[in-house]
Amino acid sequence: MVLEPLTEAHLSDLAKVARHDDIWTYLDEATPEAEQEVDSLITEALQEQEQGSRLPFAIINRDDARAIGTISYIDIQPTHHGLEIGWAWISPAYWSKGIARESSYLLMRHAFEDLGAVRIAFKTDSRNVRSQRAIEGLGATREGVFRNHRILRDGFLRTSHFYSVIADEWPAVRASIEARSRSSAG
Repeated sequence: MVLEPLTEAHLSDLAKVARHDDIWTYLDEATPEAEQEVDSLITEALQEQEQGSRLPFAIINRDDARAIGTISYIDIQPTHHGLEIGWAWISPAYWSKGIARESSYLLMRHAFEDLGAVRIAFKTDSRNVRSQRAIEGLGATREGVFRNHRILRDGFLRTSHFYSVIADEWPAVRASIEARSRSSAG
């Protein structure tokens, strides 16, 4: 798996993998049925990048060099040296294969070690137990719950679980992720 900056060149691959309803169950977007809808998501991500509020990446499968999902830095706060890792979605064909963990690890490592971040946040829908377990598996600390945090497109009142990793925790978190990666590879 490789991360590369998201561009329109990833549209064809992402349009193919985005058609799985399971990806969008807890996101505030309908399942994209057409390439045009995925194109709109990419355009929005790139516009947010221009505004400085998001830095989107395509998740690339090394075996065939195809995009299998996306992940982003969001809620970027340069003054406070913090950001969130989110807007992550991956083809269900790659779930439970360590792709989300590896993608998050690469972004955390870059944020802490190259960008000087002091805090990285994650959030997920309270109903998305799979995502909660994945975030906890990274070594993130659950900070709390925002009840009725967002009103989703269907009117559902979403409750969100918030997690973080802070700079002081990063060396232990990094070592734990790297040890798990070595043991699953061997």
